[in-house]
Amino acid sequence: MDRDRLAELLPGGERLRDEPSASDQPFSCEIHVDDVMRFVLTERSGQREFDVLTYAKEGRLGGFEQPRASDVSDNAVVSRARTVVMAPCPKAGKNYILDLDLPDTEKDRSEDLERFVRSYLPTGLAALGC
Repeated sequence: MDRDRLAELLPGGERLRDEPSASDQPFSCEIHVDDVMRFVLTERSGQREFDVLTYAKEGRLGGFEQPRASDVSDNAVVSRARTVVMAPCPKAGKNYILDLDLPDTEKDRSEDLERFVRSYLPTGLAALGC
């Protein structure tokens, strides 16, 4: 994970703590700054294909405020504090999903999220064998 890109998404603070999930599928990691959850990354592989923008607009992906298509992938959506990206994973036979959320964020962070995804996506795909 690109530490500089991650730092762009996090507020300043005294203590940084991560909490990775215990299971591999889906993999999830929460990052807390001064004991407040500020960043959640979730990865899934083996997913069937669907249009993430349509699902976001229909509320089927949970909390999105004013979702819009993102150009980080052919099938991606971003809002002020969340993004979901679907990418093909031929080796696993289906698709990879990256879901990033910035809970407790008031301002529009969509461009920061997209920069992070561009730097992280190749790593995430490789880590899951895609």
